[in-house]
Amino acid sequence: MPVCVRAQAPPPPPPEATAPETTSATPAPMAATMTTDTPAAEHDEALPEELKHASVAKVFGLDFMQRALVAGVAVGLIGAYLGVFVVLRRVVFVGMALAQFSSAGVALGLLLGLAPLLGSIGMMLVGVFLLSLRWSPRKVRQDTVIGLGYVLASAVTILLLAKNPRGETQLLDLLSGNIITVTQADTLLTIGALAVVFVLHRLFAKELLFVSFDPDTAQAAGYNTRLWETLLTLSIGIAIAFSIHAVGILLTFGTLVIPAVSALLLTKRISHTFTLAAVLGAIPIPLGLYLSFIWDFSPGAMIVALSAVLLVVCGLLSKVRS
Repeated sequence: MPVCVRAQAPPPPPPEATAPETTSATPAPMAATMTTDTPAAEHDEALPEELKHASVAKVFGLDFMQRALVAGVAVGLIGAYLGVFVVLRRVVFVGMALAQFSSAGVALGLLLGLAPLLGSIGMMLVGVFLLSLRWSPRKVRQDTVIGLGYVLASAVTILLLAKNPRGETQLLDLLSGNIITVTQADTLLTIGALAVVFVLHRLFAKELLFVSFDPDTAQAAGYNTRLWETLLTLSIGIAIAFSIHAVGILLTFGTLVIPAVSALLLTKRISHTFTLAAVLGAIPIPLGLYLSFIWDFSPGAMIVALSAVLLVVCGLLSKVRS
């Protein structure tokens, strides 16, 4: 069959005209593949065979992988640190509610043509305000208010997406997130915001810990517990909003809960818990990024899965020690 086709075809065109039509399966040169700076084209289905077996140094020699590593480690460290407050105060659902408020803000920003991050921060602040109010403590518990806030934010997100024909696709891209597509600007912005949150917690560590874990005694000692609780919720909300914008909601919420639980299984002193949680939040980031690259998996899902493996290991170690 190929012989007949060549016999009937006209004289071959010049080499430059046939170059785009080539069907050769030869992988692109390594140098060209390793220096590109467009994330969408760097890790597609046609990943060259040599990259599937690339070393750690080669994988993290890529610009977009370096940005993903920096942003991921920042989110892992601060998210896990804040997660200790979330888990010990038994307000894990607060993180979900604030994440959903941020999602509604992204949808609002897309509908109005604004920067999604601005919408996310704005709606997150609305969520912090609503969740910080004491509606009727004797009749309506705070966990009920949190659940209502989550449902309200979910409904608003759906309504806003219904008015934006492209909103659903854009929202999924931002919220499900692909950490390897994070830009340099988003990386720097996220690091800056998370650094502010960390400095705030270091400056007021005693007050935040006292009010969070013994509010009755703190109030009797003259602390404004509502003010400090609102500040804590605000710091968590800021971290969530910027983290979602950089790495997506799955990885953000995973680092907020799993490392903190793992650390609590192994530690008895609260200071050790914060430190170990931050370490366990950062450890899965480079390994998850590398494995997701060479195995062609979702980076966020791979990192969360590795965090879950660490949780199981910490649980087994806790059982052995006890």
